[in-house]
Amino acid sequence: MTKNAVHTRVVFLFFLSFQSCFLFSQGLKDTVRLSQVEVTGSFSLRNEGFKKVRIDSNILVQYLSADLSTILSQYSTVFVKSYGNGSLSTPSFRGTSANHTQVEWNGISINSPMLGQMDLSQVPVSQFESLEILYGAATVAKTSGAFGGIINLVSNPDWNNRIDLMLAQTIASFNNYTTNASLAFGNNNVQSITKFNYSNALNNFPYNNDQTKTREKLINGVYVLGGITQEAFFRLSKNDVLTTRLWYSDNNHQIPPITTNTSNLHKEDQIDQAIRSMIEWRRSREKYFLTVRSSLVDQFMRYTLEDEVWNHHSYSWADRVRLVYSGIKNFTIKPGIDFTSDWVISDSYNGMKTRQTLGAFSEFNYDLKKYLQFSLVLRQDMIDGKFQPFVPALGIEYKPFKKINLTFSTNICRNYRFPTLNELYFELYGNPDLIPETDYAFEGGMVYNFRKKDDRFFVETELTGYYSKMINLILWQPDTVSGNFKPVNISEVHARGVEAGLNLAWTLYRFRFSFNNTYNYCRSTNEKATIAGDNSTGKQLIYTPEHTWNSTLTINKNGFYGTYVFSFISKRFTSPDNSTFMPGYYLSNIILGKNFHLKKFILSLQLHLNNLFDLDYQSIVDRPMPGRNYALTLKFNFRK
Repeated sequence: MTKNAVHTRVVFLFFLSFQSCFLFSQGLKDTVRLSQVEVTGSFSLRNEGFKKVRIDSNILVQYLSADLSTILSQYSTVFVKSYGNGSLSTPSFRGTSANHTQVEWNGISINSPMLGQMDLSQVPVSQFESLEILYGAATVAKTSGAFGGIINLVSNPDWNNRIDLMLAQTIASFNNYTTNASLAFGNNNVQSITKFNYSNALNNFPYNNDQTKTREKLINGVYVLGGITQEAFFRLSKNDVLTTRLWYSDNNHQIPPITTNTSNLHKEDQIDQAIRSMIEWRRSREKYFLTVRSSLVDQFMRYTLEDEVWNHHSYSWADRVRLVYSGIKNFTIKPGIDFTSDWVISDSYNGMKTRQTLGAFSEFNYDLKKYLQFSLVLRQDMIDGKFQPFVPALGIEYKPFKKINLTFSTNICRNYRFPTLNELYFELYGNPDLIPETDYAFEGGMVYNFRKKDDRFFVETELTGYYSKMINLILWQPDTVSGNFKPVNISEVHARGVEAGLNLAWTLYRFRFSFNNTYNYCRSTNEKATIAGDNSTGKQLIYTPEHTWNSTLTINKNGFYGTYVFSFISKRFTSPDNSTFMPGYYLSNIILGKNFHLKKFILSLQLHLNNLFDLDYQSIVDRPMPGRNYALTLKFNFRK
């Protein structure tokens, strides 16, 4: 399929979605519903022994001008490696790499088929309404290879909505300006949601250069980010819903030099453009629920270093079929089939490279009375006509008490990850002889929650222990003949740790309080020498902190709200033998806001004060982060 044909198809889909919604929405009823925004935390969910976490819109609404990395680093146990403000940001679950994390948009993968990962700095918070985070074995029913987890960006319609208009403008430090807008309209049978975002920043923040011992300003840090989504939801009948989605993004950012590069002539930048389109049909009956989904993701990247330019263009066509059948007492069957076709044209490949992946799986849920649940997931993939390792997962959930919301759960699974296209085919550096990585994982945990009937008090606590043995991990090592770095299957990594969470919400003297905490202890160590004299055996993986801790305290009354966000990241080693490291750091942020209700309108004013104590820190060595900075947002809402 040619690029023009692909673009024509998605533009037509966008036009069809918008026009159909306009026609269907004639004759909207007049209703007024202005809701008070309450900021709450993320809540742990259990599903037959598998861990899932939700971060809802009440949190995201405070971060309209932020990107996905900000949310994950402040409200989850996921560690985010950031190369700087507005620069590359990648996630790490439980001591795994970014290649072991899949980022999805409403159930379709938006990871690059070349790199096998997604840059979180290119995902604006304003383009989705909530987050679902799946850990470890919970990912097997969706895909293979996500040893760490899945991050799913979710948006759903409000069928009671008639008109919902939002306009927001943010002015921030370092000449950073962000505009967000959204329009949702419809009736009980059709809903349309359009969202727009645009950001531009000089990003020239001052920092202390540890190499030159001088105070400098960041150079070559300009970025411009833009995007628009169009979603349309049609109720074809009481049992059928048709959904179309389109997301276009166009991001252009310069890449600042590392602090050891003192040249003012540094020229490095990257352009990323993507069109993601999807159509989905859902049918619900008394005994079954069917979902059929087809998507096309078109991604283009142009990387420039000085006078050299590399172009990379990839397409991913994915079809998904999911069935949930509950016609047997105490027994639910969830079979599914996936087909994905990737093809890439890259200046770094010798010709076009393709990959076809066919996956079939089924999940079996069995309820033994009301207090014990079992879940078995069986998955088999075929890549380019060759069967891949079989993937099983077993989860158990136990609720010992009828009137106490206490749940114990455990799961065990085997998983694999097939090498990325870059690892196989990157010119001069790829290795076509690589074999899949394999992961053996175990997890156990508990969740307790209590809510008073009058909703004046809520408490939830969560504790999870995990262990993962990953073998044949792919590492880039210098070739003995050419000296070039090439990927090879030589590493064995053991990751183990504990995740804990505590969420509280209560009302006192008409003040609403919420206090949310997450903590992760992670030991992720190399257990196999890669070369003679290797001193990395038994040592913590680089850029993997042992301790991460996030706390958020929010107070809300009469439209006023204030939030204090605290984050701690322990030291990260920068050498495989742990001889060098970056010190740990504490970050504090404050959010202050007020919602003014003006008849049918809501006017909101919000101030972000980031890095409150002006900490001088780096997430990645020689990549400075900004000191104390501000962001002021004015937002207008109209709902009818």
